[in-house]
Amino acid sequence: MQNSVFEKTDKGREEIATRKYQLPPRLRSLLVMVDGKQTKAQLLKNIAALGMDVRSIDELLDKQFIRETTNPSA
Repeated sequence: MQNSVFEKTDKGREEIATRKYQLPPRLRSLLVMVDGKQTKAQLLKNIAALGMDVRSIDELLDKQFIRETTNPSA
């Protein structure tokens, strides 16, 4: 997807608010970073220092905590 970014789904916002799904702390930190503005490359750069990689993003996608969407400001 060109100019794509990641945003939280309703499930992701629910996890942030209530911890209902009990994500591991590292994945929860990544979920908090997802803001609807950063591209995959930007997120990967930011999470590398935390010892995470594309698999962490993919896990949040697979579990439907985040979704990929087109950046409206691009």
